[in-house]
Amino acid sequence: MKVLKFGGTSMGSSQSLKAVSEIIIKNFEENHKIVVSCSAMSQVTNKLIKIGQLAEKWEIKEALVIYKEIVKKHFDTALELGIEKEFKHTSLKIFEDLEGVIRGIGLLHELSDKSHAYLVSFGEKLSTRLLACYLQKQSISATQLDSFFIKLKGDNFKEDNVDYEKTKSAIEKSVLPVLENNSIPIITGFFGTNDAGIISLLGRGGSDFSAAILAKSLNIKVVEIWTDVDGFLSADPRIVKNANLIEEIGYEEASELCFFGAKVLHPKTIRPVIDYGGEVWIKNTFNTTCAGTKITQKAKPSCHAVVSISSKSVVMITLDVFSVPTTKCKSEIFGEIFSTLKKCKVGVDMIASSESLISFCTEKNNIHLDEAVNALKKIGDIKVYEDQKILCIVSPKDVLGKKGVAAAIFQSIADSGVSVGMYSQNASEIAQLVVIKESETNQAIKQVHQDLVEKCTLI
Repeated sequence: MKVLKFGGTSMGSSQSLKAVSEIIIKNFEENHKIVVSCSAMSQVTNKLIKIGQLAEKWEIKEALVIYKEIVKKHFDTALELGIEKEFKHTSLKIFEDLEGVIRGIGLLHELSDKSHAYLVSFGEKLSTRLLACYLQKQSISATQLDSFFIKLKGDNFKEDNVDYEKTKSAIEKSVLPVLENNSIPIITGFFGTNDAGIISLLGRGGSDFSAAILAKSLNIKVVEIWTDVDGFLSADPRIVKNANLIEEIGYEEASELCFFGAKVLHPKTIRPVIDYGGEVWIKNTFNTTCAGTKITQKAKPSCHAVVSISSKSVVMITLDVFSVPTTKCKSEIFGEIFSTLKKCKVGVDMIASSESLISFCTEKNNIHLDEAVNALKKIGDIKVYEDQKILCIVSPKDVLGKKGVAAAIFQSIADSGVSVGMYSQNASEIAQLVVIKESETNQAIKQVHQDLVEKCTLI
């Protein structure tokens, strides 16, 4: 059995939906029992978020203009697929409910987290109905299901936690009968419901998470995430033209790359599958001849010192420890820094310290950054370095204990003519993080890729 998950670009047009249906039909004809989880059509979730923001400000006319764009997008797609009548029959009530929600938010002048979650769930409800109708048009038995059976704990409407025991029981009651009837369940991603039956979201990467939850609950070992990239690459192909596809990668290595710029998936969303001993494949809906990348708990041994390089734009902040009152110890200073950042809703991507300085990096585009900087100035003297990037240079697990890897990385960066402003390495030695100027990123990545991905074996 497999779980197939299709992202927003895969669901984004009539042509892409045709490609999705071909993948589903191929698996079905090969006698695979499959469960399908889908995102909303591309950009629809963003439009629903915008609608909520406008409606809250009582800008109902503007909100309804975007609503009509969503209606048109779905019906144009249905018309192009030859399923306009079928889609209208299954979606008319959904659109009526959506318009009612928009007007309700406008009347109350309030967009609570609860209302937000309900509003944005409509994208997946509509995309799955489109796909199910199209498969049925091709004489494939497909059953659309809303993921109300993913049971959440009611902790947070925007990013709730899963109650796996209740979820497993509910999924077995809702999904297994469909499979036993030799039909393909087409299931909404991104949301579930709490004990009161109220919709809550699964957070960033929620549709990938939905696929993992389904797999774990149904004891399925294989999840295929179909997107618009071939898989994990050894570098950004816009920078390194000969970047190669990584056929197999460990979960820890994939997690580091995703956090620092390789936006293939959100690693926490596939964790249930990996912990269960399963495997997750990244595949390209628009290039099905490519094998893709397999993610496992531990990848097969690699002879390379570096498997991939990703990068992330950041701001680097340094605090002068000696400018802080001498009555405070180092742990108190750290405590104040983290407390301040938490209060300002600013995260830390990387941190390093010495006796005299504490340095850390945070996301460049955080809207609360200026507030955090002003608050940090009350702790001690700080300097802010903008236009920086973290290079995340990822090695295979086999690198642990090998001598000379860090030295080779620094030598390669030096050969590129780039100076390192900050450095960090985790205990597993998988990820070497270096901060450099944003303008020097490309030359450093090209040099490291040439020296340590294309040529260098484990030392």
